[in-house]
Amino acid sequence: MLKVFEEFRDKLDEVMLKAFGHRIVLWGYGYTGRFLAWYAEYYHGLTVDYIIEDNQPASIPYEFPIFRSSLFDFDYKDVKDAVVWLAVCENDNILRRLSKAGLVKDKTYYNFLELIYGNDYMNYAGKFDEEAVGVFQKRKTGCRDVQFMEWLEYRYDCNLVTAITSANFRAEGGHDYKISTQKEIFPILDRCHCIPQEDDAIFDFGCGKGGAMITFLDYGFKKVGGVEFEKEIYDTMISNFNKIGIRFAESHEMSCAKNEAVCIYGDARECREVLDGYNWFYYFDPFDRNVFIQTIENIGNSLKRRPRRVYVININPTFHDEIVDSGFFMLTNQFCVSTRQRVVDIFVTKKEYEG
Repeated sequence: MLKVFEEFRDKLDEVMLKAFGHRIVLWGYGYTGRFLAWYAEYYHGLTVDYIIEDNQPASIPYEFPIFRSSLFDFDYKDVKDAVVWLAVCENDNILRRLSKAGLVKDKTYYNFLELIYGNDYMNYAGKFDEEAVGVFQKRKTGCRDVQFMEWLEYRYDCNLVTAITSANFRAEGGHDYKISTQKEIFPILDRCHCIPQEDDAIFDFGCGKGGAMITFLDYGFKKVGGVEFEKEIYDTMISNFNKIGIRFAESHEMSCAKNEAVCIYGDARECREVLDGYNWFYYFDPFDRNVFIQTIENIGNSLKRRPRRVYVININPTFHDEIVDSGFFMLTNQFCVSTRQRVVDIFVTKKEYEG
């Protein structure tokens, strides 16, 4: 685990551990609510019993277990004796409901936005106008979410979470930039039975602002690498790494002994020999078909130079057939994760290329 996340985890753990032996009501099922539910189960084996969301869209199936705040008006099972985790901003209606139910702040209900960010959870609003700073430096506006990468933005002034559409890119062949973090990546690596060893290294094709590379280090990888073609996005990644103290090299060299990360600015299709230093490769739908095909071919050529077992993680595997047709890999697992692009393919090197 990276040291920069210790304070964040400590704040969450201190409150969540108090929930043992109690029912848990999660109030709010936006990104923060979903993150809290995931974190509680992943790290502590705690399962949310009730979800409250007054603004639930009509598209949510009725059988999905979301309640309205009127849940506390009913003598429904033991909900009145539950602990409430508030994942939205407090307002008069919420405070009235909580008070009527006899819930007391920091004893039987907890505001996680205040817990993590103090009174600064609305600090973004109006501070990062796109026209003033440009689309590549734009920051999120409105209420912060409780999540790992937004914590880095709050504590270390990083720039990680804001998406950038490919319409703003100067190069062709790239897809939109969207971050993937612990909530999405940790379950994927777990499904791969991944326990990073000293000689394991993972390479991120289309690494963007560096969020996935930070996440891989947090998971336990000692070496990560990535390539990014958009200069302003690449510069943002370098700035992020400097701010949180990640040792990195801006190089195509395979071996950077004292560095945790290798950051490459350039065309992913030109990454060839550098791939020999990695045995995990990560794609979160970064390229169009032509660029994707060339990177898979480059991994195949790397296997010819240096036979070894290689894993390919492919989220939203639009070009699944190109990996199969390459002849180097076999599909070993396919499952869904909690992202909008849900399907994940896991490929492993065929025996004849493992050496």
